[in-house]
Amino acid sequence: MTISAPGLGLTERLADSVLNIDVPQFLNEGTVRDALVDTLAVSAAASNAGGVHTLRSVTIPEPFDPEALWMGSAAGGPPMAAFLNGTAAHFLDFDDVSPTMPLHPSAVLVPALLAAAGAGRLPFDRYVEAFNVGQAMFRTIAQALPSPVHYGRGWHSTATVGRLAAVAALARLERLDVQTTRVALAMASTLASGSRANFGTMAKPMHAGLAAQDALLAIRWARAGITASVQELEAPTGYFARFGDTSGTSLVTFAEDIEDRFEFWLNDWAFDWGLKRFPSCYGTHRAIDAALDLRLDIDGQSQASGIEGIERIDVLVHENGTAPLILDAPGSATEAKFNLEYCVALALLNGTVELEDFTPERFATRDDVRELARKVTLREQGSEREYATVSISTARGPRLEAKVLAAKGDSSNPLDAADLKAKVLSCFAYAGHDEARAAKLSAAVDGLAADADVMELVTGWTGGAQ
Repeated sequence: MTISAPGLGLTERLADSVLNIDVPQFLNEGTVRDALVDTLAVSAAASNAGGVHTLRSVTIPEPFDPEALWMGSAAGGPPMAAFLNGTAAHFLDFDDVSPTMPLHPSAVLVPALLAAAGAGRLPFDRYVEAFNVGQAMFRTIAQALPSPVHYGRGWHSTATVGRLAAVAALARLERLDVQTTRVALAMASTLASGSRANFGTMAKPMHAGLAAQDALLAIRWARAGITASVQELEAPTGYFARFGDTSGTSLVTFAEDIEDRFEFWLNDWAFDWGLKRFPSCYGTHRAIDAALDLRLDIDGQSQASGIEGIERIDVLVHENGTAPLILDAPGSATEAKFNLEYCVALALLNGTVELEDFTPERFATRDDVRELARKVTLREQGSEREYATVSISTARGPRLEAKVLAAKGDSSNPLDAADLKAKVLSCFAYAGHDEARAAKLSAAVDGLAADADVMELVTGWTGGAQ
């Protein structure tokens, strides 16, 4: 079955949309800026992580300054910088999300765009334009697969869709022609991989880094004249046939109105976007918020009916709400980020969930969290809208219940500027960076001029390339 509309093939139509769609100046400017700041902040937090050190040392063996991770990989060139920085951006699972689709867009797009700029300037207005195109591509492709089918098969959408989205952003940034962009999309498509079986391991953040790296390589190869099928997306054995649902007419319809879909997401992706409040899988966030709401009620109760008196915690989530989670008791701090029971128990005991909670040292000491987590029962209950409901039964007190539809940080329930600045400072402090080094990045939350050099935000706290 060939998925294409009459006339131009799907791959070419997408390439044409990427290059020629009208992007209003400073479309979603504030959201683009916040995504950039947030991505750099969570990368700073990961810069001293042991896994990042190990990956950096075996990838580029010469000595390096961990504080210069961003653009600190000159020996490997821009593709290697994109790989290492994309991995760092996703390493702590603290990077931004798409609430209705399982995507971490900025961990792929930001490293790819900044690596492409390299030692040159990257004016903010050009960055905004390219980033918007990449975000639109992320959601256009994910929706067409459709995402529940693709993700349900075990694919990590951030990686498999991210390669195409990053190529789109880079093609727009570099003003490529349609033919070169078609080949680059085909190259990225044939490289696409990344499985959910690796959630809770160090391989998961590498998915984002590899997607960013492969996008840069795809652009390079296409510009050099390396060939690939210019019908890769729509071919009978192409991207959508491999990764999507070709049993019905959904992709045919998608091909017929691709331009309209792309334009819709170009303007509206910012309404399907969010910053993370907690450094854990986004599938835990609504339940954490609900647990924190209930904790306010529990705090005022006696010990027998308070936290110590909790007998049972029931958590309901929407259909497929457990898909990204690790359902067995976590055996490591990394796995704990993906275990909703552990995160809910942590929130109830601590009153928050922080980066320090997922260090191996802290995880090893939290028998109290593991004990309370064993009282949590998690199940799905069908719903068209995503949600989490937490119900707590105590020894003597009344049964308490809270329901959360939009996690704090969701575009419909956003973090404010003060929240984001506090996150920036906490990320730098976690990695042991001087608070003053976060000041420049934190100040960017208040705005960037059109001609501001985005690379200044990077070199301002990394110390430059090594």
